[in-house]
Amino acid sequence: MAQRLATNYATATFTMSGDELDQFIKHFTNENINVQVKICDNGDRDVILADRSGEIQLSFQRMGNHYICESSYMIKDIHLANTMRKAMKAFRGHGIVHRIYDNFTVVYHYDEGSVISIQEVTEDAEVSVFENHTHDMKKQLESLFRQNGAEDQISMIRKETDKWLDLRNWAMKHAPEKVSSIDGKLAGLSRQLFTLEA
Repeated sequence: MAQRLATNYATATFTMSGDELDQFIKHFTNENINVQVKICDNGDRDVILADRSGEIQLSFQRMGNHYICESSYMIKDIHLANTMRKAMKAFRGHGIVHRIYDNFTVVYHYDEGSVISIQEVTEDAEVSVFENHTHDMKKQLESLFRQNGAEDQISMIRKETDKWLDLRNWAMKHAPEKVSSIDGKLAGLSRQLFTLEA
């Protein structure tokens, strides 16, 4: 069996709540990975994972009630690589991961923690090993379900029209030079509304 030389996270993205971030950190400490956490003044957190070959810093930026980490890094320690693989699944990570062997590389594509495709890449060729068509279908169905129907779009356009009308009333008194551009916007919204209601 070929021995893995390294695991390169070409891209890795995690989005999680504060509680999930605490669980993420605990996930590594439970696997006896050395973890340091630095909390920045603005609420961001740097999670530093140390193995025998060095440190990996994951910077989680605070965005409202969530933390987002977009990073890339190389892992040479097999134990840390396996722990990170489990974290990708458990914390619904997105990314492209290259598992590097002596004469080939296996490329994994993750979406929400699920492996959606695997390719084996050598100097001469790229072979598809696995593609999760079920995942693609699920995403398409979710997308269709979330699409706004005509009624929702009409409601949205009416709300936007109300905002522009309020702005027009304000502009009439305070910035008359902007009225014509606002009227242009209102005319465009009126055309959209007419098309949807037809």
